[in-house]
Amino acid sequence: IVAGPAEPSVVPLLAAALDEAASSSGSVREAAEDTAVAIVSSCHPLAISTLVVPILFEALQSPEWRVKACALERLTQCAETSPDRISPLLPEIIPKVTPQVWDTKPQVTRAASASILACCQTNVNPDIKPAIPAIRNAIVKPTDTMKAIDELKATTFVSPVDASTLSILCPILSRGLKEKQALSKRSCCVVIENMSRLVETPDAVAPFGPLLVPELKKV
Repeated sequence: IVAGPAEPSVVPLLAAALDEAASSSGSVREAAEDTAVAIVSSCHPLAISTLVVPILFEALQSPEWRVKACALERLTQCAETSPDRISPLLPEIIPKVTPQVWDTKPQVTRAASASILACCQTNVNPDIKPAIPAIRNAIVKPTDTMKAIDELKATTFVSPVDASTLSILCPILSRGLKEKQALSKRSCCVVIENMSRLVETPDAVAPFGPLLVPELKKV
């Protein structure tokens, strides 16, 4: 696959390659997956957010598990090769990928878990980086939510908190606020208070208000 001048014609073919990942022919599936890898590898970084990721999101709606697994693997590839393009998209990526961890096919579940970890690791906030594996575990396994909250509670927030960071933290904080134990709710409130002081702009936190505010009012 040739990049450069051919890129505008080649990248849109990613959707077709993903579709063929569900072919009944093993050789076709293998060729389709190789093609998808090559297309993503050939992309200019600017095409990742504008062209590639929307195609991958669309593929996640497919009824074919192989298509979803391949799309998730390509999203992981994007996170590894173009982290600066993926990080700003985390507010969109997390809600799209999270439901895939409960897919009936273990191949999709594993690919979703790996994709969430890779995408979250693109976040540049150094304060939460040590807790990202625990956060991923909490997303994949809700019973681990308080383990992640405990790690965040011990975190000293000194760096600005942007929308990318909030998209990682708010879903598990929302879940933690729904815990029955008062101590668990209090831990979540401590984390929210600590990080709120460093939120960059009201616009950054606005999309996450519906996740947290209703539960905070009940505490």
